[in-house]
Amino acid sequence: MKTFKLKVTGTKDKFKIEYNYSTNFGFTLNNCEYDGSEQERYDKFLVDLKTNGESGPVNIKVNMSTQNTGRGFKKEDILKIKDVKDFIERLAR
Repeated sequence: MKTFKLKVTGTKDKFKIEYNYSTNFGFTLNNCEYDGSEQERYDKFLVDLKTNGESGPVNIKVNMSTQNTGRGFKKEDILKIKDVKDFIERLAR
């Protein structure tokens, strides 16, 4: 099972999401090699999260123009958000 950690940078309109995971409780982080647009990469992340993600929260570091913070989102809550822009909008609140 994978523990995911995301890093979001930029603005609400121009953003980048870095996807990382660990299989050893966060001691070693590996980069998720998702290709494509931000929406395509987010779609691949959702599939990976659903099939391989642990039941615990996903850690998200937000370093955007609107805020700098760390957050944890429940796996189930993230899986409900299908559009990457809606995901960013929720983080930017």
